Amino acid sequence: MQNMILVDIETGDFDVDSGIKEVALLVIKDGEVVLPEHLADVIDEASIHLGMGRGYRTISEDELKKERFKEIIRTYNFPVVAHNVSFDRKFLVHFGWLDEEYECYDSVRAIKYVNPHLFSYSLEYLLNFYGVNKPMTHIALDDVQSLYEVILQANPTTWIPLYKVSPSKFKKFAEATANVEGESTAFQGKRIVFTGASPFPRVLMKEIATKCGAIVTGSVSSKTDLLICGEQPGSKLDKARELNIEVETDEWFIDSVSKDLNLETASVTRQGIAAAQETDNPSNSPFKKIPELKGKTINIALLRQRVQTKVADILTEMEVKGLNKGSNGYKVDVIIYDDKGDYELLKKAEELNIQTMPLSTFNRMILE
Repeated sequence: MQNMILVDIETGDFDVDSGIKEVALLVIKDGEVVLPEHLADVIDEASIHLGMGRGYRTISEDELKKERFKEIIRTYNFPVVAHNVSFDRKFLVHFGWLDEEYECYDSVRAIKYVNPHLFSYSLEYLLNFYGVNKPMTHIALDDVQSLYEVILQANPTTWIPLYKVSPSKFKKFAEATANVEGESTAFQGKRIVFTGASPFPRVLMKEIATKCGAIVTGSVSSKTDLLICGEQPGSKLDKARELNIEVETDEWFIDSVSKDLNLETASVTRQGIAAAQETDNPSNSPFKKIPELKGKTINIALLRQRVQTKVADILTEMEVKGLNKGSNGYKVDVIIYDDKGDYELLKKAEELNIQTMPLSTFNRMILE
């Protein structure tokens, strides 16, 4: 997609009531940036570097900034693209910045199509994986520029518009298809937790998750793969953030299955064929062996549990000497660690001259 408007926002929190702190746009025409725009009001410049909207005034109801956003949208009339667009769109539509019917695309989904075998699709991970030399600041203009660089490197060719689901239609769907037999592999093997208030019936959300291959649990733990949030998610969201677990909105969840379970025509269902392209299918694994790891002892303690299991399986196929999952496992040859975090084990490894490798580097090496 050569023409698009990349958008990133920073908010006070997960709920729309927390308001919008920053809005950044990059207008892309014929693949090139023709307009960068940052809509924000600084109230404490010393706090801006902390990210997440700190140091900025809430601008949700700022009519001048809202009109400037709309002016850019009207002038170029390109699709809006964001990383996890359902989140940004929820805020922009709620406060009247963006029309509810405006065409939006999710860069996460587009990148999953072109490269479906990554361990994470967070923007920070993608920056590392694609070798983009930009830090993840959680400052809107920085992050939207980073997203542009990632898209250039990933070069996605399949873009699917966001499914703009109406809660009233979904209620009808729920009543009409409680016993639907259609299935999908969109969340195969994932452990999912739902939390927060949602206009979509929770019982059916769980039913859909199950039909998509997921295991639905009631509490967040280190084994959780995905937390789906409505409004006012509470302590489960705090726990998920603490454990570095992927967090998505209920709108994102519905959008993810919309192409396999036809939510507009409740009586029609389809088998989940397209969704399989977005998931890791072990039988079609593209992972290559890394010769230099053969016969080595690898520590994978600094990986999230769900990723740790995948990496362990891949390393076993490489005929490594052994796997160490101990947080004090120093008698190893290599430590593979999650890109996020400041780990004591890595500091000790540096002292002992042990090779260390971020997960994104390992991911890139097994796909080259």
